[in-house]
Amino acid sequence: MKHLALALFCVFLLTLTTASAEVTAQITVFCNGGVVYDNAVTVTGSNPTAWDAIRASDVGYDYTDYGGWIFINSIAGCGGSWGPAFYVNGAESDVGVNSYYIEDGDHLQFIGPNNGGPTAGILYLAVLPDVVAKGEGFRVKVMEKSAYSYGGYDRPSAGATVTIGNETFDTGSDGYTDEIVLDYDAYYCVAAEKGGYVATYYFYGLPYIQCGVGGPYICSVTGEGSKRGNIKYDEDSSVSGEGFCSCRSYFENYGGKYPARSTKAYQKGSGSYDAERIIKQRPSGIDLSESTEMNYRPTTVEAYSRDLNYKSNYEDSIYQKNYRGATESSERYRQLNSLTKTSYYNNSRGINYSFTANFQGIAELSARTLEDEAFLDWREKARPKEESIETYIGNFQISRRGFLPMGGNDETDCEEDCKWNCKKHCMEDEGYSEEYCEEHCGEYCEDYCENESTYEDYELLPCCSGGWFNMTKADQIGHSAKGIFDCSCKITAAPVLIGKKASSKA
Repeated sequence: MKHLALALFCVFLLTLTTASAEVTAQITVFCNGGVVYDNAVTVTGSNPTAWDAIRASDVGYDYTDYGGWIFINSIAGCGGSWGPAFYVNGAESDVGVNSYYIEDGDHLQFIGPNNGGPTAGILYLAVLPDVVAKGEGFRVKVMEKSAYSYGGYDRPSAGATVTIGNETFDTGSDGYTDEIVLDYDAYYCVAAEKGGYVATYYFYGLPYIQCGVGGPYICSVTGEGSKRGNIKYDEDSSVSGEGFCSCRSYFENYGGKYPARSTKAYQKGSGSYDAERIIKQRPSGIDLSESTEMNYRPTTVEAYSRDLNYKSNYEDSIYQKNYRGATESSERYRQLNSLTKTSYYNNSRGINYSFTANFQGIAELSARTLEDEAFLDWREKARPKEESIETYIGNFQISRRGFLPMGGNDETDCEEDCKWNCKKHCMEDEGYSEEYCEEHCGEYCEDYCENESTYEDYELLPCCSGGWFNMTKADQIGHSAKGIFDCSCKITAAPVLIGKKASSKA
C-alpha cells in the first residue's frame, strides 16, 4: 500500500509538471517545391499534438474531422485531394496530426499539393563521391521520390540543376549530370534543385566533395531562405621570376543589390618580380597581406621561335571599397623603376590598413568617406564627407596606417560591438547571409546591452528567437551551441533521412 501511494504521488507530480510545460515546434510548409510558410510556435498544455501546434500558429488551414481523426485538406493554401504529406523531423509520419504528440524542438513539415496520381516530390542525391582527385572526372545522380510513400514513384530526375561550388550542371533522362572535373584543392558544396520539387538541402543538408587535399569551402547555394550563399576562400601564393607579368585579383562579399565590400589588386610590368600574398575571404570581411619587390628592365621572351620584346614600367595598385561604411581607399604606384612594398588590409567593419613602400616612380594614395546615401548606389557618388589625396613623384619611402571611415577608431558602445561580433558569428559559423544577420542581430543586441547583469548569462544564437534552447532540432544540427560568441561547440549529427517513420506516443 505504501508503494502504491508513492507511485500515485509520482504520477500526480509528473502530471502537474507536464501540464505547466511549454513545447516549441517549427512548422514548415512546402508547396510546389518552395517554402510558403516557416515559423515557430509555442504550445502550452498537457501532451500537445501537432494539431494543437497548427491551431496555435498563425498559419491558415482547412480540415475535416472524421469522428476524431483530423484530416488536413490544406495548410498555408497548399493541399490537393489527398491533402499535404505530413513529416516530422525529416521523416514521413505514420500517424495523423492529432495523434502525433510533439516534443520540444520538433520540426513539423507539410508537403503538397497531392492530387491522386500526381503527388509532390522530393529530390535526393543518389550518386555522389566523397573525395575526388584534381582533374578526375565524376558524375552526380539525382533521384526524385513522391512525398507520400504510397505516391508511386522513385525515379531518376531529368532536368534537375546540380550546383557544385559555384558551378551548375543539368541532369539528363537517367538522372546523371555530364562528367564534372574539379581543378582546385577545396571543399565544394553540392545541392540539387528542380521546379516543383523540394530541393535536396531542405531534408539532407549540404554535403561537400573534397577535391585533392581539401582547402577553402566553396558554396554559392542560396537555398534555405537566407541561410546559405556565403563563400569562404583562402589563398597563400608566392611568385618570382624574370619577364613580363600582368596579374589581377578581385574579391567581393555579397551584400544584396550591391556588394558589402570588395578588394581589387593589380600588378603589371617587365623585369624582375618577387611577390608573396595571403588572402582570407570570409562572409564578414576580406583580409589581404602582400609583400612585393619589383625592378624594371626591358625583357625578351622567346615564343613560337620568335623573340618577343616587352618594355613596360611596373604598376602596382590595391583598391578597397566598403559599401557598408560608405568608404573607399586606393594605393597605386605607376611608372616604376623599382618598388619594395609591404601592405596589410582588413576590410570588414571598415577598412583597416597599414603599408610601407620604398619606390622610384609615381605614387597616388587616396582615402575618402562618402555621404550615407552612397551606400545605396555607388554609381551616384555623394560629395565626400572626408577625403585625403596624396601624390609623390621621384624617390620616396612612405609608411601609412589608418582606419576608414575616418574617426572609426573612436570608442564603440556595447550595442555596436555586440552587433558586429554577432554578425560575424552568424555569417561565418552559422552560414547565414549578411542581410539576415543584420536584421536579427540588431534586436538581440539591443536587449543584450540594456541589462549589463546578463552579459555573461545571455544565451544567444542569432538565427532564432530565444537562443539555442528555443531552436528546433533540425536547426541545431551543424550549429554552434549556447553562448553569444561561443563558436567552439560545434555539434555533429547525421541528417534525418526521408523514409524513416516518425515515432508516435500512445
